[in-house]
Amino acid sequence: MTSPVATHPVPTAPGALPLIGHGHHMLFRPLTFTASLYKHGPVVRMLSPGPDTYMVTSPELIHRVLVTETRDYAKGRMTQGIGSQFGLSVGMDMQFEGLTLFESHRRHRRTVQSGFHRHRIAAQIPTVREATEEQTARWQPGQSVRVGQELGRLACTVNARTLCGEGPTAQAVADALADLLPQITRGLYWRLALPRVATLPHVPGTGAFNRARARLQKAITAAIEARRASGDQNTPDVLSQLLAARYADTDEPLEDVQVVREVTFYLFAAVHGISDALPHAFHELALNPDVEQRLHDELDTVLDGRPVQPQDLPRLDYARRVLQEVLRLYPPVWILARRTLVPVQLGDAHLPAGAEIALSAYQLQRNPQVYADPEVFDPDRWLPERARTLAPSSYLALGTGPRKCIGDNLAMTHMLAALATISAQWRLRPRPGRRIRRPTPRIFLSPGPLPMTLEQRSRP
Repeated sequence: MTSPVATHPVPTAPGALPLIGHGHHMLFRPLTFTASLYKHGPVVRMLSPGPDTYMVTSPELIHRVLVTETRDYAKGRMTQGIGSQFGLSVGMDMQFEGLTLFESHRRHRRTVQSGFHRHRIAAQIPTVREATEEQTARWQPGQSVRVGQELGRLACTVNARTLCGEGPTAQAVADALADLLPQITRGLYWRLALPRVATLPHVPGTGAFNRARARLQKAITAAIEARRASGDQNTPDVLSQLLAARYADTDEPLEDVQVVREVTFYLFAAVHGISDALPHAFHELALNPDVEQRLHDELDTVLDGRPVQPQDLPRLDYARRVLQEVLRLYPPVWILARRTLVPVQLGDAHLPAGAEIALSAYQLQRNPQVYADPEVFDPDRWLPERARTLAPSSYLALGTGPRKCIGDNLAMTHMLAALATISAQWRLRPRPGRRIRRPTPRIFLSPGPLPMTLEQRSRP
């Protein structure tokens, strides 16, 4: 806990309206609005019909919230709202008797962490590659495709297979996940803002969302039953490890209902790497031909015309930097929320217990006080000698600290394998005369349909 010192009034963001505060900005221009807040201070108050929210804009203070003083904070209203819709899992605040929120999270995370071991994730690369090859087998040179939709379908297949295993049950999970994703975009965003309304009967969209969620949970339950019936626990998917997991202090397994909640949340979160970030990669490659050529040269050298293998990924240095830069400019999780458990001091701002705090990866990672030329797509900014000059917690695309995304390595590995598989065979070009609109921010930062034209590559 930080001891209070002399304080100054927290600056309020400009442009508030009576009654709704800054709600119209967050509804109609959230990216532009949040990206401008660093100009008003390291902590800026945003007004709303409910509790005011304090946006923390500096990496130094963000580091304190997420890393060094994380015990003083709980997940914010938005994150807990996800828990109310999907059930509590490692991504939310779980509570075990006799333990603090921090201790409860650590106990549970350590139990489920085995499902995300690096060696197991590396073993998933053939699955990702095969799913990508299946998805792109229908592509033809000169064909126009909606990249967002194509990679959205791929993301559902990849994550269903790598989280729940191969076979018919995984396909049912993929189909159910594809059915749920539009309902998340249409309905879950406002449910998080108004959780009490979401529980009322006959709210528009509630029926479709509930049916899609139930279908996914039923498919995950069937995958659990199939795995137990087969008796095969030596598979690289996450589900097999969750079924084998035990709490170290009691040797108790996870209940099936908790396994379903965990997998539901992992699917909900992990799908947005390939579906939302990867389309932006192809868009930026088309706009930056020098970057694209360097990527293709690396792929031709490392892969030499063969399919990507687990042992290839450590050598795809430039491809990894391309994805890091994509995630800097287009972080799918563009905003995080925290709530103070005790009074805290952040710079000159003294915040009471119960204050709502927002942390925007989009704002931080386009802040010219943090990144030189922040709007320039430059993968080489992630060369080790340049990256180490950044302040801690300057990069939040996959989170940081004890609550960092549990699937960060899984998401990066899947994106890297899919990027390598597609870019080894194809170039994607913007359609002439089509203007690419700004990404759509809701719960995740979505690229939209992103229409592009396919060009087949010919290796030298």
